[in-house]
Amino acid sequence: MTETNQVYNSHFLLGQEYNSDFPDGWVRVGGNKETKWEWCSNPDGPRSIKIVHPSGSGAGITLGNDVIIPAGEGQRWEILVVLQAEPMGVPCYIRVYLGAVSQNLFTVRPGSEPEAYTRVVSTPAGVTGLRIEVGILGEGIIVVHEIQGWRLYPKQALKLDEKGQIYVRHVDSIGKVQSPVSVRVVSPIPIPVDVRTSAKTELRDLTPTHDGVKIYGSNGNPITSTSDGLVEIIMSRKKYIHSSEVVIASKDIAASEPKDVSEVSVYSFAVHNIGTERVSVQLHISPDGAIWVPDDTEREILPGALAVIVPCCFLRYVCIVCRSQSPNPLQVWFQAQC
Repeated sequence: MTETNQVYNSHFLLGQEYNSDFPDGWVRVGGNKETKWEWCSNPDGPRSIKIVHPSGSGAGITLGNDVIIPAGEGQRWEILVVLQAEPMGVPCYIRVYLGAVSQNLFTVRPGSEPEAYTRVVSTPAGVTGLRIEVGILGEGIIVVHEIQGWRLYPKQALKLDEKGQIYVRHVDSIGKVQSPVSVRVVSPIPIPVDVRTSAKTELRDLTPTHDGVKIYGSNGNPITSTSDGLVEIIMSRKKYIHSSEVVIASKDIAASEPKDVSEVSVYSFAVHNIGTERVSVQLHISPDGAIWVPDDTEREILPGALAVIVPCCFLRYVCIVCRSQSPNPLQVWFQAQC
C-alpha cells in the first residue's frame, strides 16, 4: 500500500492564494442561494469544511481540475472520508469519478460525532485520474474533516517515458571494449577484376493481371474500380445507436449511465415511469465526465407516462438525473444516429 496520501490538501490546512476564505484545491458544488460553505480554520488545531444546507437537492465539495489524483487503469484505491452531520442520520454521499469513464456513488448517514468511512474502488480501462466529491443530499448540516486516498494495488506505479512506454534504464557499457586488431594485408594495392557474363532478358507486354497494383482499405479488402479505371464508392448508411436501462429514482440523487455523444449527429432520451410515484427528471451535460451541469429545467413524469428529453446545449457527455419521494423505477432509453 502506498504510504503517502494522494489527495491534495486532504486536511484543509492550506488556503487559496487569492481567496483566504476557502481551502486551496477544493471547489463548491450544488447548493443554492441559502447554502453556506464555512471553512472552520483554527490555526492551532485541525480544520474542516462546514456545509449548511437548509433546502434543495444537495450540496458538497470536490477536488479542482488542477489537483486531480493521478491514476491508471487496473488499480485498486482506498478512499477515506471523515464526516459528522446534524441532525444525525441525514443522508450524505461520497462520489468517486473514475476519469471520464464512470463513477461510483456511496450513500452514508453520519452521526453527531466524527465518523470515518472507507471505500475501495477499482479503475476500469481508460482512466487517467480520480476526483472525489463529498456532500449532503438532504436538508441539514454536514462537517467534512478530511478526505484521503491511497493506491492499494499496484504498490508502485510503473514509470513511463515521454512516449508513454515503460521506462528502461539504458546500459552505459558492458565489460571493456577490446582494442582493434590490425590485419596485415599481403598486397596493399587493389587487384583489378574483370568479370564477363551473358545476360538473358525477355520483354513482354504489361498486363493488369501480372503487373497491376492493388490498393487495400483499412479493413483488409481491396478497393474496386470500373472498367475505365474509376474508383467505385458506396455511400455508407447512417449508424443507429440504441441502449436501455432501468434507473431507480429516490430521494437520493440517481443517474443513468453517462453517454459519449461526441460522434453522433442527433440523440434523445425516452423516460418511461413504470412505477407508482411522480418522478422529476433532468438532463445533465458534462465536458469531461466529471463536472456536470443541468441542461434544462426539471420535468415531472406521472406514473405510466412517457417523456422524450432532447438537449438544449452540446457537451461531450450526457446522462439523465432523477429523484422521487420514494423508490420508483424508470425505464430509460438512449437513441442516436451518426
